[in-house]
Amino acid sequence: MINFTIKPNHLTWMPSLKNILLYLLLSVSVPAIAQKTGKVYGQLADTITHITLKDAYITLLKGTAAQKSVFSDATGGFSCDNIPYGDYTIHISFSGLAPVRRTISLDARHPLLNLDTIYMFLSARTLDTLVVAEPPMVIKKDTLEFNASRFPTRPYAELAKLVQLLPGIQINNDGTMTVNGIAIDQLTVDGEPFFTGDKQMALSHLPAEIVKKIQVYKTDSLSRSPNGPRTLNIVLQANKRKGTFGKGGGGIGTADTYTLTGDINRMNGRQQYSVMGDLGNVERERMGMDAVAVGSGKQRLLNGAATYRDNRNKQIGFSANALSTGIRNESSSRSHALNIYPNDSSTIQDQVSTGVMNNYSHQFNGNLNTGRGGKTFFVMSPSFGINKTENNSTRQASQQFEKTGVQTYQTTGSNNSTGTNTSIGTNMNLSHSFKRIGERFMSTINIRNSDNESVSTNNSETKYATYSKAIHQQNKSNNQSLNINSNSSYSLPLGNKFSLQAQAGYTFSKDNNKYRTLKYNDASGHFDQLDTTQSNTYGNIYHAGSLQANVSKTINNFNLVAGMGIESDWLHGENKTNHSSLSKHYVNMLPQFSFSYSPAMSNTLQLTYNGKPNQVMIQQLQPVTMTTDSLFIMEGNPDLQQPYTHNINLSLIRMTGMRMMSVTLMQSIVSHSIGTATTLLSNGARVSKPVNIEGQQQTMLMVNMSLPPTTGRSSFNISGNVTYSKNPVLSNNVRNDSRSLYVNAGCNWNYNDKKGLDMELGISPGYNTMSTSVGLNTSYFNTGLNGRVEYGINDWEGGLSVYYNYNSSLPSNYQPDLPFLSPSLRYRFLKKKAGQLSVSVKDLLNQQSGASRSVGATSVVDSWTQTRGRYALLMFTYNISQFGGRPVPQF
Repeated sequence: MINFTIKPNHLTWMPSLKNILLYLLLSVSVPAIAQKTGKVYGQLADTITHITLKDAYITLLKGTAAQKSVFSDATGGFSCDNIPYGDYTIHISFSGLAPVRRTISLDARHPLLNLDTIYMFLSARTLDTLVVAEPPMVIKKDTLEFNASRFPTRPYAELAKLVQLLPGIQINNDGTMTVNGIAIDQLTVDGEPFFTGDKQMALSHLPAEIVKKIQVYKTDSLSRSPNGPRTLNIVLQANKRKGTFGKGGGGIGTADTYTLTGDINRMNGRQQYSVMGDLGNVERERMGMDAVAVGSGKQRLLNGAATYRDNRNKQIGFSANALSTGIRNESSSRSHALNIYPNDSSTIQDQVSTGVMNNYSHQFNGNLNTGRGGKTFFVMSPSFGINKTENNSTRQASQQFEKTGVQTYQTTGSNNSTGTNTSIGTNMNLSHSFKRIGERFMSTINIRNSDNESVSTNNSETKYATYSKAIHQQNKSNNQSLNINSNSSYSLPLGNKFSLQAQAGYTFSKDNNKYRTLKYNDASGHFDQLDTTQSNTYGNIYHAGSLQANVSKTINNFNLVAGMGIESDWLHGENKTNHSSLSKHYVNMLPQFSFSYSPAMSNTLQLTYNGKPNQVMIQQLQPVTMTTDSLFIMEGNPDLQQPYTHNINLSLIRMTGMRMMSVTLMQSIVSHSIGTATTLLSNGARVSKPVNIEGQQQTMLMVNMSLPPTTGRSSFNISGNVTYSKNPVLSNNVRNDSRSLYVNAGCNWNYNDKKGLDMELGISPGYNTMSTSVGLNTSYFNTGLNGRVEYGINDWEGGLSVYYNYNSSLPSNYQPDLPFLSPSLRYRFLKKKAGQLSVSVKDLLNQQSGASRSVGATSVVDSWTQTRGRYALLMFTYNISQFGGRPVPQF
């Protein structure tokens, strides 16, 4: 028999009466509390672009007040817990797709609400009167999104004025755009290309007032590179998708200047048509702070464009646009070039040239899509274009040795040329989503056929030390090419953490080239004497096939991608002139690796590596010698090997509120790189030939920081760029490595207040240095400064734009310092202040020109181009802005 002695103070496991009562109270109260809250969850699926809907932004609204916000997970799933009972509106947004809005209710009967699969579409949808308070900008996966309402502009301002205010985005004087230092290659409106993605057309003709959001994302969604080209997508306001807007204006000025511009746009939801045009010979307004002044001669522009888009049918949509452009450019320029050779054989060439160029282009583009909103989506985009050029130029040049000053030659000449290029093609895309979420197939094929014909007549006389040589010849060329590029990909989720992607690509091109040089026959008075040494007829065929596969794994905030592939290239060329043929076959591996860490939606760290071969052109392989004036001779090299590039990228993006910082480190190393072998002949002529040479590499560090307005008035964009590059060449059979370092910084400040004051100030100092193996060392400092101030009171507005460029390397006759001032005065009147009368003076100091220095492995060139100079312009503009009201008539 076992006896137990139990003391009450040792029974710590036995609940007391007080604890029992407490447990009973909690058991009643907890369910009572729990029954006052519920849960909403669901799954997102995309039926058009078939991208993973990770990091979609889900907001739960009660009225217009946000109650809770979450992001979707790696599979597109989302969940909102502990939501008090009541009626709500759930708002879901994802970059590039139309937002989704639903009304939901939670109560005691339905505490758990399963929304099942919610499909999101590419086309934009009207949000009616729903107002969601959104942050000025947000990062969603690889997409940067700006809320336009947080960046106010003046009434009737162009889209360019709004884009200039966005942190990290810069518009350069040459029309190029960058975001955090990465090129923007396409502009779309509601996901559709605006006149085939023409950025200048959209920036100057679309009004800022119709924009709701601006999104920036990768042009190629399948690309793993963090620095690939970006697309700028303009999302229109819901209440601006029905109505008419546009403008028309004209001006006349001194120095025979004039301008006419106009556009009219009508929208009715998913239906839109636009007509626009420009005519004039005035300079385009400067929009950047480039260190090099823009100056490309005196231009006259005439263009007209029309577009129509109709996506009202949920299954079938189409669009078409036509664009015609005529440009006349008169140029007068001079250059001073140092051509680098070893052993004191470097030469200096001075050249003066004049020219008149006319360019006419006509382009038609269409788009037909079917299956919109379904699991299978097909797009076909045909295009047709004609481009014609006419060029008449004169040239005077002399060359001498740098050390001794001994002249090698003097030459004068003229050239007249015409060219016509005709192209026709189509691009087709097919995508299909399977029942399993995340499983999809995409295929694209691009077919293009082009025919290029040109005729040029050259007359020149060159005087050497002991003799003279005159050339009177005509060059005729014809190139016919067929290009087919295709790519297919298949994505398959492997559980919740893994996914598989396989890709296959094929490229085919076929070219037929005929190049003839005809000498002038004094007896017949025609160009009928064939120069067999510079004439050639050849054709080539190029095939490339590739297979790739990668596996990605997501664990919490980490994503890892690893893959491998193989590519095989075949080249075959036939020289019909000398009855010879040339064949090449290359095989290369395609490794890829990517690691990313995103501890928060606003922070992303990514490391990527990939290796890929560079295409070798059959023209580089053909043993052909060509020249137009006997001073610059080009040869092919049939012994070329295929170059291979290793790319390594490390990037960091961090955003806090409206503050954003991005740091990118890039390095590329090229094996078997193709450089230039230049040989200086005894008479001063140069022979260039492509050769394989090891050692080409580039390292670049880019830093961008945006400090947007903290008080609603001032904002800063700060950027820095350090680039080191090594480029090997052969000069007179001696290896010459050029090592260059470029350091550039930029700071741009914007200020706006509600009293009518608008200011902008930017500065971009830079330092360049280069050294070569043959003993050349050069360094110089350059800077660009831009400023703009505008002040409005009542219906009057005055402004002053200031630009200043300085380059320490330029000699005095190449304008090392260049100021540019442009004052203006504007007056608004008529109903809704739609009319504007303005007077402005361009280049007040009459100093404008294009002056620059370019530094390379084989030469250092200073150049100068005359531009129009000072003129005053009086202009009237009338704006049309009618939205809402009666529906736009249907077609």
